[in-house]
Amino acid sequence: MLQDIAFGLLTSNVSAITGSSRLIVDIAMYFGLFVIVAMALNFQYGNAGIPNMGCAVQVIMGGFTVSALTTRLIFILVEGAGVGLRTWATDFDWVYNNFFNVDLTNKYLATKPILGISMLLFSLAVSMVLGAIMGWLIALPAIRLRATYLMIVLITMADAAQIFGRNVVAISGGTLGMFIPDILRWYPGDRTVVTAVITLFIGLVSFFIFRTMLNSPYGRLMRALRENEVTVSSVGKNVIGIRRNILMFASGITAISGTLLAFYFSYVVEAQYQRAFWTYWPWLMLILGGPGNNAGTFLGCALVTAMRRIIIVQKWLIESLFFFPVAYFESVLLGVLLIVVIMFRPNGLIPEKLLYIPGINYTQMVKEEVKVDWRGAPKARGSSSGVSGLFRTLGSKKEETK
Repeated sequence: MLQDIAFGLLTSNVSAITGSSRLIVDIAMYFGLFVIVAMALNFQYGNAGIPNMGCAVQVIMGGFTVSALTTRLIFILVEGAGVGLRTWATDFDWVYNNFFNVDLTNKYLATKPILGISMLLFSLAVSMVLGAIMGWLIALPAIRLRATYLMIVLITMADAAQIFGRNVVAISGGTLGMFIPDILRWYPGDRTVVTAVITLFIGLVSFFIFRTMLNSPYGRLMRALRENEVTVSSVGKNVIGIRRNILMFASGITAISGTLLAFYFSYVVEAQYQRAFWTYWPWLMLILGGPGNNAGTFLGCALVTAMRRIIIVQKWLIESLFFFPVAYFESVLLGVLLIVVIMFRPNGLIPEKLLYIPGINYTQMVKEEVKVDWRGAPKARGSSSGVSGLFRTLGSKKEETK
């Protein structure tokens, strides 16, 4: 009976989309998820020089938000509406009554679209806050470290997050995982299509948010920090505070992807938030597309996501072509692609463009020609502004001193 309920929860409200249509939905969903993660990674490393090797920490925080907080809140609201759920107070009951409680909850949510949408917005908001808090906690011991040690600390924290989820049953059901309520049960069609559309929309919004921030004065400050943090510190800027704020903001955005993944599967287990999947693959997307370039990151996400999903779908065909199991093919491909890209395209498919500051006439600055006579007043041809004006000022001050 448990197996029947579990299968029903996984396949509930999902139409018979198979073949190429199923592949397109799957690619769209993972493309939206990886756009969010890779854009946040580009914001941290590509533009600020912060090598965040712990993206999986923020992603797993989004998943744990759904399993530990949203699910409990929905159970409380459903019980308050008069639905008789089985007890879920202890860890044992929380796991082994999860099938029945989620099934009863889904029947209630089928007639409550406003409640489902509210729980989605609640989960996204809380995951952003908890992701930012996690970024702040990571920043406390690690933000003062150099790049190499910072990477080691963040990798360790990613593994620590999985260990907590594996051993603390109240978070996500331990090693067994747990089903979560289907907040889109009221939708008559395929809920995975709606989830994919929502994910793509959020990914597109994230793209414009990061692009706007990088073209702002704060974005120029980030690039200055990436190039030479000593210079930034010498002009009175708080380097540690800037790096902490960048890590917090990007961590909050990254956590959204974990929340959306949980709703896509209607299931949460710590094993689906592995470090290799949510850290190394986004790094490959970033390096392939081009660090510091949002368009390059977007392209890298599209290429790698399509390639990975096609490999998964065509795994039997691929396995017949190689002498080793197809389960290792993705890991081998990850390493080979990283080496090839670093060797032949170190700047990515779309290299970073020069920074453009609105209001400055770069053509005039390039054409301006200045001649300086150190024995007297400087002579300038072209515009009197810019460098020539500076030399005129210096010449006048020299005459006053005499």
